[in-house]
Amino acid sequence: MPTASVVIPCYNAAKFVEATVRSAQEQTVRDIEIICVDDGSTDATLELLRNIAEKDTRVRVIVQENGGEGVARDRGLCEATGDWLYFLDADDLMMPQLLETSIARAEQTGADVVVFRTMMLDDQTGEEYLCAWSFQRDWTEDDTFRPQDHPAHLFNSFQNWVHNKLFRGSFVREHDLHMQHVHRTADLLFTCRALAEAGLVALLDEPLHHYRVNNAQSAMATSDQYPLDFYEAFLALRASLEEHGTWELYHDSFVNWAIDGVAFNLRVARNYEAYQRIAATMCTEGFDRLGIRGFPREKSDMLVRYDQIEPLVNGDPQEALFRLATQCRNDFDAACTSASHARVHVAQLEREVTLAQERQAHAEEDAAGLRHVLDCVMGSTSFKAGRVLTFVPRNLAALARRKR
Repeated sequence: MPTASVVIPCYNAAKFVEATVRSAQEQTVRDIEIICVDDGSTDATLELLRNIAEKDTRVRVIVQENGGEGVARDRGLCEATGDWLYFLDADDLMMPQLLETSIARAEQTGADVVVFRTMMLDDQTGEEYLCAWSFQRDWTEDDTFRPQDHPAHLFNSFQNWVHNKLFRGSFVREHDLHMQHVHRTADLLFTCRALAEAGLVALLDEPLHHYRVNNAQSAMATSDQYPLDFYEAFLALRASLEEHGTWELYHDSFVNWAIDGVAFNLRVARNYEAYQRIAATMCTEGFDRLGIRGFPREKSDMLVRYDQIEPLVNGDPQEALFRLATQCRNDFDAACTSASHARVHVAQLEREVTLAQERQAHAEEDAAGLRHVLDCVMGSTSFKAGRVLTFVPRNLAALARRKR
């Protein structure tokens, strides 16, 4: 049994998959299996995966018809045999010490789930920056906690990502945790169940993963094809909480996370049809089934999201659109301000570089002048005569120094 299993669902990821798998191969923990599930790719992804597997026996390639991210990830989960489980997207990257550091943290604390930070990687610019919202911990100073001790913060503090978490394999198998078979938000049910049912959760305030953003081929970029997958994920999570008798315990955290999910998906809808499907479904049934209708504003942990959807909850879609547009405009204004600050900073740097270049040019001119003067002096008749006259004293002095 390997120390860890790394599961990578792959669909038309030829641009990234070699670097992604390589980041798993280069882990400092060597005793691992890397399970790549090709989800019916139509590009060169499968060929690249097979070439990699031929050179590294730790890499296994599973091929299936296209079923979506959830099906592919769950297939890899079912095949995984490692003591520890980690799930990586086909366009993301693991830092070399990800497994070593997170496993050490889990073994030190006895945690079933370890949550760590992630770095954002802009696919268009190559910029890297810390993802400040990969988890929130302003409500606790503890590095480990039992889920039931902080029920109001459980789901809405750690994202429903799997890529910034390590899971104990025996815990996952004992609780029969599985990925939901949807195309988007396929990890919400698995992750939130794991957080709710873990004996102990450990936090690791260190970035161990690169999350690629601004990628036109990502699942997020094609969200309009499956606009209600997130809703199905939340309904499945609620059903699971009710089944395990923890719905009341985690109610507030669930609703806050659902509010964030609704507001976010309305905001990222790229066409009006997708927006309308989300809005109509929420108004007819979603706000009630998710517990959002009647949820008091004072319990909201993100008022901007609450205020965005409040008009929709109250049956005023036009005001909801206005608030959404206002938020987008505010974000645009903030982005323009940030860009302006950046341009001012770049201009200042350019001035400093120009000044430094001018100083260097002046210094080179001064050095050239001094070299010319020196050449003139050394080439003069008086200098040569002086060298002849001082030849004997200079050599006697050198001989005396050697004798000492």
